[in-house]
Amino acid sequence: MKKQLAAWLCSLMGAALMASAPVGTARQEPDTNSIALLVLNQPPCTVPNSQSVFKAKVVYTIASREQSEQGFAVSIKFQSTDPRMTFSSGQQGDISVSSRHDTLTLEYPLARVWANPRLKRPLTCYFYLHRNTAPGRSTVIARTPPIVFRECL
Repeated sequence: MKKQLAAWLCSLMGAALMASAPVGTARQEPDTNSIALLVLNQPPCTVPNSQSVFKAKVVYTIASREQSEQGFAVSIKFQSTDPRMTFSSGQQGDISVSSRHDTLTLEYPLARVWANPRLKRPLTCYFYLHRNTAPGRSTVIARTPPIVFRECL
């Protein structure tokens, strides 16, 4: 949570600095890709269930050097029992983006992945910024830290 808050504050401070540039001053284009979770509707210290629907607000930035004829996307993915893999089901958790910097809201019903035997417990998810490389293929260019859902003691 502290890392998420720090990332969010850094992105806000960076946006504020860019917005406060004097008139006539060229704004420097961002040189790093980033994505940060701003809000997630899942209350702290509760474990989601198959009926839960995640609603998350994220902010992302695509670096000026990034180019893709196929475009870019933001997605939510869940940790698999294979530590090298994350996944989701369907296209509902994937949003194509056209702006190089924006804030957006994703919704994802956990029922889509809940019964999948590959879903790691405790439930862990990430939000990714992707560079699309071909239809149905992409490369992750930024991600949030893992968001792990556990009961608090």
